[in-house]
Amino acid sequence: MTYTIGLATTFHDPAIAIIGPDGAVLFAEATERYLQYKRAPNCEPDTVARMEGLLKRHIPAGAEVRIATSWSEEFTGFLDQMARAGSFTLDEVCGLSPELSRSLAPERTERALIASLHHAQSQAGLGVLVGLDRAHGKANITGIDRHGHHLSHAAYGCWSSPFSNAACLVVDGMGETGASAIFGLEGGDIREVKRHRGRESIGFFYGLVTDLAGFDRSKGEEWKIMGLAPYGKADPRLMAQLRRLYGIEGHKLRFADIDIVRDVAAEISAHRPAGIGDQGWADLARCGQEAFAEMMEALLAETAALVPSENLVLAGGCALNSSFNGRIAGRHGFKNVFVPSAPADDGNAIGAAWLSHAKAKPGWRAPKGPLTPYLGSSISTEPLVRMRAWEPRLQKLPADQIPLATAELLAEGKLVGWVQGRAEFGPRALGNRSILADPRPLDAKDILNAKVKYREAFRPFAPSILAAHGPDWFEDYQDAPYMERTLIWKEAVRHRVPAVVHADGTGRLQSVTPERNPRYHALIAAFHALTGVPVLLNTSFNIMGKPILHTTEDAILMFYTSGLDALVVEDWLLVK
Repeated sequence: MTYTIGLATTFHDPAIAIIGPDGAVLFAEATERYLQYKRAPNCEPDTVARMEGLLKRHIPAGAEVRIATSWSEEFTGFLDQMARAGSFTLDEVCGLSPELSRSLAPERTERALIASLHHAQSQAGLGVLVGLDRAHGKANITGIDRHGHHLSHAAYGCWSSPFSNAACLVVDGMGETGASAIFGLEGGDIREVKRHRGRESIGFFYGLVTDLAGFDRSKGEEWKIMGLAPYGKADPRLMAQLRRLYGIEGHKLRFADIDIVRDVAAEISAHRPAGIGDQGWADLARCGQEAFAEMMEALLAETAALVPSENLVLAGGCALNSSFNGRIAGRHGFKNVFVPSAPADDGNAIGAAWLSHAKAKPGWRAPKGPLTPYLGSSISTEPLVRMRAWEPRLQKLPADQIPLATAELLAEGKLVGWVQGRAEFGPRALGNRSILADPRPLDAKDILNAKVKYREAFRPFAPSILAAHGPDWFEDYQDAPYMERTLIWKEAVRHRVPAVVHADGTGRLQSVTPERNPRYHALIAAFHALTGVPVLLNTSFNIMGKPILHTTEDAILMFYTSGLDALVVEDWLLVK
């Protein structure tokens, strides 16, 4: 029996996946959850402290283990050559310019990131080795496979989708030769159709807009641009400047040279309004989102021309732009759009592992998707058992009473931390590591941002909706299992759930069914029975700047130090 361990090994969002002998995903989780370090930059995915217990749980003693990483052999060799030439030394990197390069990132920063990528690749698998020795007394590792970065994205996206045939577009910050690629999924097989080349990227463009708007791309604050954009107004001068950075000729997207890049950044910076503080520049956010959409439309048109299909798989970090994703269906011939739960680099842990499994077993086909997102760690309730001795408000209820008891608290206006089952794989809480609220009060969003999340007032919250009711509440409803797209609320219902209606009338919804998440569905159904509203406000169980919680202790700490009113962990209920 051979198990495959996939490692996402970029300079951000490292992750680990464990694939069984039949190709089933046994475990997948971003490293940030275990470390409780947002995005875990430059951290190895297979930390030794983590691996022993994880391997004992999922891999039997004596089993063979194959390791797979998400950057190709050729690219890793190229990085080795750069390292031998001294390109990654501190003195060498310090000597580079701090100004923007053609990649739309500072030249010095870009080299430092590539140096970190080289380091991650050079140590990939060492934690697995030591962890196996500690778990089973011997590491029976058969070798390491290195797969193309965009191919890993495509493998995870395509093979976790419900499609056998589809077009696949991968768009992110950087790959081996460029920042986007087009693939075809044909009878379950993945074929590379076109690979874009060049250092420029839509992902780095969005990062530049993030910085210019007053946020920080190094902290992954691109999310804030999406949330802020609806509050801005279209500014022809800003759009004209941003469009100097790129051009569209037919299906071809081209980028400006370095002098124009630096001039545009300087011009925009010079006109940034004073006093925006940490609230950002809304007009630039709006224009940046519109420019992003223009470039993505060009790539989609090219994808449709090269791989005509009703089905589209979208992957890579740019596939996290839910504001754009909801606009794709019905355009360029794409009737059905699939975005996996972890389209950014963390998802490549599964993609790389699946590629190695498929290589070892020709003709293998991934289990029919879509893949469940609930692939991460379970949570222990042992701390709650100990708490019961000194916390009289803590009670354990029969499992079938939890949904109704929680729904009653929510209907009373309580803010509830909700933890159950295995953690979600990907950046969004999908009903297993969530903070929940009643979406009906107009001020629920402001209260939650101020009392619990401690984040900017403009940041929106997502609606979880019973999928059967979706067409009654959204225009041109699309099933959205992973909170991966925004849709437009019907005008007639917006006043009923104002806390989850964004400034532009949209909501980044999660479609909930009993098959996908039985208990969460039961909770929303109970709330629906009490209130007539089949929707809950759902946000991730964390505060700004921290990852989603990982342990019961994390949940307890946040409960007692924030404005949460109640905490539900499996069958345990704690109310202030």
